[in-house]
Amino acid sequence: MSFFRLKKIKGKEYAYIVENEWHSKGRRQKVKDYIGRAYRFDTTKNDDFLAFMKIVDSEDYINQKDKKGIIKDLVKWELYKFGVDNQEFSIDLNNIKIQKKNKNAVLMINEGFMCELTLKNLLEFKAEGDEQLDGYRFARAFVEAGIKVPQEIFVGLYQKLKSF
Repeated sequence: MSFFRLKKIKGKEYAYIVENEWHSKGRRQKVKDYIGRAYRFDTTKNDDFLAFMKIVDSEDYINQKDKKGIIKDLVKWELYKFGVDNQEFSIDLNNIKIQKKNKNAVLMINEGFMCELTLKNLLEFKAEGDEQLDGYRFARAFVEAGIKVPQEIFVGLYQKLKSF
């Protein structure tokens, strides 16, 4: 199973995907991929998602938007709450890129790692048929990306996902 690992080099943090491997001398971690420089953020605003998006009826919102549109709105909400500056970071949700000065960046928010990999996992998530396992995997994808999705939005989004 892969997971994120931070490495501090000259006072700056960098994120990697690593896997545990077993060898004759015990467990070793092997770096699978470099993700990018990690930037930490604290919450600057506590606006509710429905208020931020000016949503009156969450059911109507879910019915009118597609899966990717809802996830993109959730990402925009988290970026807003954490005060991520679009002039400092280049955030392209259509091409799934988060960069700073043309280099991949990882935004550490809500104990998660918002980056190209985690956003791609969310935006391209596909149910595999086991409802309980799929729900767990979908929720985990949000947590890994640092998105605290409101319960009614998650439930509606998951129902929409299952209908495909």
